Amino acid sequence: MAMLVSTVFEAWAYHSFGGIVSLIVVFGAGITIFLEVKLALHQIPQKIDKKAIFFQGISVFLGGLITYALTHSLRLGPVVAASLVAILAYLVAPDYAIPAYCGAFIGMTSNDLLFNFWEVGLGGIISGIVFILTRDVFNGFGGKLGTIALIGTAATGMSLGREFLLSPIGDWKTTGLILLTALIATPLTFYLNNQKEHGPVMASAYVGLIAGLILPNILPQYGQTLAVVAICASFAGMTNPERCSTFWHIFITAAFTGLVFVYSTPLLGGAGGKLGTIAFGSVLATYGYIKIINWLRRDQKMIRG
Repeated sequence: MAMLVSTVFEAWAYHSFGGIVSLIVVFGAGITIFLEVKLALHQIPQKIDKKAIFFQGISVFLGGLITYALTHSLRLGPVVAASLVAILAYLVAPDYAIPAYCGAFIGMTSNDLLFNFWEVGLGGIISGIVFILTRDVFNGFGGKLGTIALIGTAATGMSLGREFLLSPIGDWKTTGLILLTALIATPLTFYLNNQKEHGPVMASAYVGLIAGLILPNILPQYGQTLAVVAICASFAGMTNPERCSTFWHIFITAAFTGLVFVYSTPLLGGAGGKLGTIAFGSVLATYGYIKIINWLRRDQKMIRG
């Protein structure tokens, strides 16, 4: 939520339209957070499977280290590396593909922020603990895994006294391409996830891998950025249909994702999990407005009835 609020200020300084859109996202996300916290306070805690929890934490940890190695040692780049780790995790240990994918986002961190495997491992430990503690809340919202990863990478970076990378907001052409990419990648992932039943991890990994391999080659000037946008938007497409059930819901989420991506560019640069946090905030915002519309419709029915 802090990143979304900061995005409002960054966007408003750049253009009033961006500030208004960012404020709309923050308001919708705030509604959802309030509702989900309220629900969590009344939930009965589920029985703890200590063995499963242990391996979930290990999966987050290993996912981060392997992705970091593929990204920086083998120079595959963060998008391709994270996608490959997700696919391999699903094929080797499908029960732990979700926490491994969460860890993969930690491994996407720039080596200008976290310098080595020890530091990435520390981020993995922090995120692994957060993953376990939040296992019963905000489920079904795409981007939750990335938000967990961001907590680990940001906490590690700040504790080591590192500065986040600074990048300027792109021009209008870049913004248009970013928005178009998001409007394609989010619905496509949602379709693969829910209609074709590939599941959230594989659906996102497919979209990320294709984007990471193709876009930099066909669009040399913009391809690297658009590949990052595509995997970011794919995280929003990991959403369960119980949260966003229609094409229009996911289309609005995609638009929010693209715009927040643009206006959050100067914030938390280089931190793994930032992309998922962008997607998470966008999905929360859409769900918040779905709830508001449902309340209004219900009230109208009560008045007419």
